[in-house]
Amino acid sequence: MNRPKVLIVDDVEENLILLAFALKAFDVDIVKAHDGFEAETLCAEHEFLLIVLDVHMPGRTGIEAAGAIRTETRNGLTPIIFLTADTTASEIPRSAYSIGAVDVMYKPLEAARLRAKVQVFLDLYLERMKVVGLMARLESSQAQLIAQEKYQAVSSLIGSMSHNFNNQLCIAEGYATALLEDADAATSGPLVKIVAAIAGCTELLEKMQSFAGVNQVATNELATADRLILDFVKALDVVTPASTALSTDIGVGVNEFAVAPQVLRKIFLSIAQFLAEQLGSSAASPAVDVFGLSADGALLVNIRCRGVTIQPMVQAAVMDFFSSNDVVAQQQGIGLAAAKNMTQELGGLFTLDGQPESFEIHLRIPWVSLNPESRSA
Repeated sequence: MNRPKVLIVDDVEENLILLAFALKAFDVDIVKAHDGFEAETLCAEHEFLLIVLDVHMPGRTGIEAAGAIRTETRNGLTPIIFLTADTTASEIPRSAYSIGAVDVMYKPLEAARLRAKVQVFLDLYLERMKVVGLMARLESSQAQLIAQEKYQAVSSLIGSMSHNFNNQLCIAEGYATALLEDADAATSGPLVKIVAAIAGCTELLEKMQSFAGVNQVATNELATADRLILDFVKALDVVTPASTALSTDIGVGVNEFAVAPQVLRKIFLSIAQFLAEQLGSSAASPAVDVFGLSADGALLVNIRCRGVTIQPMVQAAVMDFFSSNDVVAQQQGIGLAAAKNMTQELGGLFTLDGQPESFEIHLRIPWVSLNPESRSA
């Protein structure tokens, strides 16, 4: 939040010095103007918390300057306190209040009274900023919900279209294979390329389905943990930059465990979304190493990303999402924060370790929570 500004206006430099000294205790920026014209110019450029304005100035009186400030600048509603040394002119307070003054103070200045009034306006400003910040966070949360709804709609569309697309690919592959069996040397070459192109399209379709969650196993069926990790790496191949180097290392025994895939797929999908954003902003050629291991009755997954640095505020938002006050960090870390919460709901552990030019994500999920009937490691 930017520091609020207070404008003080007086044609006598000594008075400006006294005003600045009186307001020194506040966490505000003091801006000085030496006449009404300069005050109007500054008010056209800046928005002020408060204006302290001398009435009697040569060329442009405080009353005249206030009228222009109220109608022609960004400070149409800014509180104005008028200062005057003329205690005999009864028309000054009336003129000041008619133009929107919140008070008229007389010289010599009562510093304590001025500070008390400034404190009131500063408190009101800080409360208003809290409301503005809350509204911004609510707007961000609403935008996130809309994004999730769009993602679900896209996933549904991919699901309905991919099945039809896959059927057409199967038909094309069947005809091309049949023709290839009877083809002579002159026509077999193009047919081989057609079959290879169809196989490439099928592979891309499988990757797209895996990432979108379309190709999930039915709720009453199981999938081996190594298969789910490999699907996760396929999803990374789709969503990360083309220059990303991917490697996978799955330990012995992970393929022996059949698990209910739904929650684990959601965890991997949330991680993939986070990595796509982080690696997409990297200027270097990043690398992602995925390790899977079975140990102590749990599935251990370590994801190491090299060539990109995770920001400390993002890391903090991931590990303790609701205590973060950084809306941008929350937006960047919401996917990984969701993966953390899902892991913890399974009785598992989730850690995010950031280092210069690298970071690691560690998952430890008990096998029994992935499938209560699975045997211990």
